[in-house]
Amino acid sequence: MTKKKLIILGSGGLFLFLAVLLWFVFPGETPMGAGTDAAAKQETAGKEKKIKYWVAPMDPAYIRDGPGKSPMGMDLVPVYEDEGGAMEEGAVRIDPVTVQNIGVRTTEVTKGPLVAAIRTVGNVTYDEERVEHIHTKISGYVEELYVDTAGQAVRRGQKLLSIYSPELVATQEEYLQALRYAKKTAGSRFQDVTQGGDTLLEATRRRLLLMDIDPDQIKALEERGTVRKTMVLRSPARGVVIEKKVLGGMKVSPGMKLYTIADLSRVWVIGSVYEYELPFIRKGQRAEITLSYEPGVTYQGRITFIYPYLSAKTRTVQVRMEFKNPGMKLKPDMYTDVVIKTNAARDALQVPSEAVIRTGIRNVVITALGGGKFLPKEVTLGPEGQGMIQIKSGLAEGETVVVSGQFLLDSESNLRQAVNKMIAERKAAAAQEKAGASAGTAGAAPEKAIAGITIAMTEKQKRLMAEAQDTYIQLHRALIAGSAAEVKAKSLHLSGLVKDLKSSDGQGTLKELTDPIDTSLEGLVKGDLEQAKKSFAILSRTMAGYAKGTGREKALAEALKLYVCPMNKEPWLQQEAAIQNPYFGKDMLLCGVEEKY
Repeated sequence: MTKKKLIILGSGGLFLFLAVLLWFVFPGETPMGAGTDAAAKQETAGKEKKIKYWVAPMDPAYIRDGPGKSPMGMDLVPVYEDEGGAMEEGAVRIDPVTVQNIGVRTTEVTKGPLVAAIRTVGNVTYDEERVEHIHTKISGYVEELYVDTAGQAVRRGQKLLSIYSPELVATQEEYLQALRYAKKTAGSRFQDVTQGGDTLLEATRRRLLLMDIDPDQIKALEERGTVRKTMVLRSPARGVVIEKKVLGGMKVSPGMKLYTIADLSRVWVIGSVYEYELPFIRKGQRAEITLSYEPGVTYQGRITFIYPYLSAKTRTVQVRMEFKNPGMKLKPDMYTDVVIKTNAARDALQVPSEAVIRTGIRNVVITALGGGKFLPKEVTLGPEGQGMIQIKSGLAEGETVVVSGQFLLDSESNLRQAVNKMIAERKAAAAQEKAGASAGTAGAAPEKAIAGITIAMTEKQKRLMAEAQDTYIQLHRALIAGSAAEVKAKSLHLSGLVKDLKSSDGQGTLKELTDPIDTSLEGLVKGDLEQAKKSFAILSRTMAGYAKGTGREKALAEALKLYVCPMNKEPWLQQEAAIQNPYFGKDMLLCGVEEKY
């Protein structure tokens, strides 16, 4: 027992000795000392920075001017000037450690040719310009087949079959007789007789040629002087027999298809491309194909024809390509992988496709400004190809963009922008109230609380205001949809209703309603969404006051809900069950608290 204690003490003494030795050799460099110095430096740096506001850790919308507790009982966190947006609007600064932890990767905006590769599946088929159908022009019977199987390769002039034809035998007899008659009359003193013999011979010779008896066979007939029972039918082209419909001993007649021969040294490949790919396809373009059973080997060809119609079922257009077929490896009805490389743009600004955040309404790229600063930029996109996409506007060559982790940076930027906007509005309101108080007109400051407007109205005026209220609801929906054209159309309709109200108001009792609506319409009819949102706030205060006062019964009957957004204290009316904030759009669509009538 005592021995064990001695050993432990001995080990502890040795550790203490080594620690003291290290302290003497490297004074102030112990881990504890380093941590203390770092904490002191951080505290000093924090004192040097200017605090912009205090925010709740779990609720970024809960902002206060000084320290305190959040509604959840947590200590408020300070946000300093350089963190809260004292840079470019929308820019954010992220700690380098956080940047590394969320995996932020960047790349430069480059300029150069943008190559788009269109990939599709192709079907190998025969070159229709190199397909021959073999017929006979006489009736007869097949005596012998020299080519008796489909798939057999043939040469030009090769024997295919022999035919016995009584008609052919009779024509040969006539030719021999005409030949003998021409020889006898060749020395006649009468020119008409000589010409008659020559004409008869030429006519009979022409009949043999029309029966597909070639000149060599006619010459052999002349030399032989005797009729042959059969005629040999020869191949007019080189290729492969792809169809054979004739058998030995079969009776054949003119027009009957005996063989089909195709030259497979060159084939067609038919591919299909989608409608959106058509602008990149043109005749004469190069194409590549690969075969599944021959990986790594590519065949080079070109587009020879683009079919002028679209398939209604597949919504594709067929493209015909020509390829040489060495070794006959490309076989008809075989499937191939087709790649058509096109120059979508010759000199284009481009970034990786993954760098673009597509929201459906706008396209955003996060740029890195250096020093941990990032700034979202809205861009206009062009064609896309091989993992790159063209940037038509919004970026410049050499800028650095984020290709990984950009969604987190974009959400942080949107949050900072919303917070900064809210703080700016608070400061502006405070300054206005202060200015009003100093001038003795503190009561003239804009009041955010919604007071009911109660006015005695005729039945016609009530109907016009009811229609104005319905138009207001449609205007709210147009702002949510982001349709500037619809906002302008509804605003013009509302303007007509206000004119009718004014014409019916001879005593001027409706000015509390019509004057603010007129003021709001100046910005609403311009068609600019940002200006329309500001003017919509003026209109909303008036319509909300009317709904709480004179139009309360109609608002309750139609389930019109009144909301106020804590971020800007502006009201609006809507019929939808889910909150739809018209001022911040999709960035803060759900910001709102329902206010009871």
